[in-house]
Amino acid sequence: MIELLLSLPMWVGCIVAMISAVVVGLVVYFVSSKLITKYQRDELKDPTQSLFRVVGLLVSLMLSLAFSEVIAEVRVIRNAIEREAVAISDTFANLELFDIERTQAIRTTLVEYTQAVIDDDWPALANDKLGQRTEALRKQLNEALMNLEPATSIQEKLWSFIMADMDALSDHRFIRLDAALAKPPVYIYVIIFGFLVTMACFGVYRPQGPLVVLVSLYTVFVGLVLFLIMKLSDPFQGDISVPPTAFEYLVETLLSEIR
Repeated sequence: MIELLLSLPMWVGCIVAMISAVVVGLVVYFVSSKLITKYQRDELKDPTQSLFRVVGLLVSLMLSLAFSEVIAEVRVIRNAIEREAVAISDTFANLELFDIERTQAIRTTLVEYTQAVIDDDWPALANDKLGQRTEALRKQLNEALMNLEPATSIQEKLWSFIMADMDALSDHRFIRLDAALAKPPVYIYVIIFGFLVTMACFGVYRPQGPLVVLVSLYTVFVGLVLFLIMKLSDPFQGDISVPPTAFEYLVETLLSEIR
């Protein structure tokens, strides 16, 4: 169900999530209100209000923590992307300092690799995997760099810097894959359960027009926040996915230098 919801366009999924929250919330509210009619509402109001405060506070706290967590994860991913782009840029610059003629083909392959990250890796990440062409170019780069023999002590230092950047490049690439494979937080189901308990607590109040409207607005808000949490937990899919902006800018810069 969650995967189907996340596969929808942003606004469609958002509307579906909010409508679903309203429908489910109001159904629980009306059912709870119907069941409570068998008892004295006034006697149940005080203990129910206390329960409502506790559960409502817990749900609000968990929603806040879950939202903060996915925002922090997106920042980590963006940071990894920027570091990956820096590693490519540094490798390109060090190859020019190493030997501009001997490394011409390698630098060209590096530019092709960067373009493949945009054209091949990013669409693959939306399907929770890495691009095959990008992986083939990465292996080609590693092989070419391993065969690049330093002739001076300066070139030895440059070669060590280049290989360190290539290791960092691979590490950051797998950070992107880990983020793509990540699932929505497990405790999202606890939040949904707490939301249903909260709606049941409203049953001590007889359904009236203004109250139903206010309850509906509350459910819309909860549905919106839950959808955003689930959407941000899959940062390479959908309209609010993390874009390869750093790599697009880097390709333009490297192409202007290599020409």
